Amino acid sequence: MVLKNEKDLPARRRVRREAAGFWLWLFPVAAAYGVFKYWPMCYSFILSFANWNFISDFSWVGLSNYTNMFSKTMFIKGMVNTLKYIVYLFPFFVILPLVLSVMLLNVRNRFAQELYKTLFFIPNILALSIVCMVWLWIFSSSYGLLNNSLVRLGMAPVNWLTNSRTAFSCIVAVCGWKYLGMNMILFIAGLLNISRDCVEAAYIDGAGGWQCFWRIKMPLLAPTTVYVVITSVIFAAERGFTAISVLTSGGPSYTTTNLSYVIYEFAFKYYNIGTASAISTFTSLFFLMLTIIMMRTMGGYGYHEE
Repeated sequence: MVLKNEKDLPARRRVRREAAGFWLWLFPVAAAYGVFKYWPMCYSFILSFANWNFISDFSWVGLSNYTNMFSKTMFIKGMVNTLKYIVYLFPFFVILPLVLSVMLLNVRNRFAQELYKTLFFIPNILALSIVCMVWLWIFSSSYGLLNNSLVRLGMAPVNWLTNSRTAFSCIVAVCGWKYLGMNMILFIAGLLNISRDCVEAAYIDGAGGWQCFWRIKMPLLAPTTVYVVITSVIFAAERGFTAISVLTSGGPSYTTTNLSYVIYEFAFKYYNIGTASAISTFTSLFFLMLTIIMMRTMGGYGYHEE
């Protein structure tokens, strides 16, 4: 027994050395995450129970920030608009990328297929602020390309970004156009990962194109679909911030604002750090619960294996 333990000593020492090396390599990344991500999150949660404006003394107010934020018109508008962004951006983030991915894979010409992929994906690699500046020129009421085209067609110009009827749609169009290509590439990768044997077997059994897609490809594409849906719902609120800030500043009358922009305004425009932190905490918990619900309801579609 003693000899057996002596033989195990080198193996144990090797395991300890490997564990020490693992934690040594992990420490810089963990430290960076802790300092720049998790500590700000914890500190924001602490500030949500306080009253502070960067200058005045720090004072505790308990749950007042959480109860008062529901009486703020800006917060209610931001909450409603965030849900609207999720609904209106869903076709751009999920449906259109799926349709385009299927269509592109059916393009026989290899050069044309790669060209279309590149054209759809280029907006995704551009900075959103630069994209918004270009669209700001297109939507301009005085010298914009869109209004000049309408005038040439004998139609009246439209105040696209200052009209409450069109401003929200403009933000949706810009964000949808910007991020459509990424999800399209993800769906293409998922479709290419499907075994051809399954598809060919379905065709041999007499399945048509639609039946093959709906009964064979869609179930096998489920892990990709779940990922795209969950990230699209989360990013629908996050990715709209830059477009809102550059194009409309949340207006007109909070028509285009969302929760992320509301947090920014309370923190850096009104210097109400406590309310901004409370809204930030509420937003994080809201999307956490929404993500858990989606993962549980779509659990049978491949995010885990039974």
